[in-house]
Amino acid sequence: MTQFKFNFEKTYKEIDVAGKVYRVNFDDDALAKYQKELRIFEDKSKELTGKEIDYTTITDTEIDAMQVTQRELVKHVVEVFLGDGTFEELYEKAGRSVMNLMALVTYLSDIYAEETRSKTEEVQNKYLNNIKTRV
Repeated sequence: MTQFKFNFEKTYKEIDVAGKVYRVNFDDDALAKYQKELRIFEDKSKELTGKEIDYTTITDTEIDAMQVTQRELVKHVVEVFLGDGTFEELYEKAGRSVMNLMALVTYLSDIYAEETRSKTEEVQNKYLNNIKTRV
């Protein structure tokens, strides 16, 4: 008698960021968190970049507040993907540059998009192939 075997795939990926390996989960809860966080990040980023800044009248306090807001936005995305407390170490490794960390945010966003796209396509292709073989 033939025994069929099925194994589940891992629901995480390991990524190396600046020499340290982080585990990025792709279970249902994590995917929902990532999607929500990336939406918030995009909305608030558009809000920040959409503001016209008059460098002749902006105050030091306003500049500092914008910098804190940008840093907090990036921090939140990094920690949602890589875990609480990961931002500070990566911020130091990035030369204390939020702009450098933006590349990491883009990378994490791309991993999320690729993971969800590839899984959806895989399921659709298997379904369509099963239908074709039955017909």
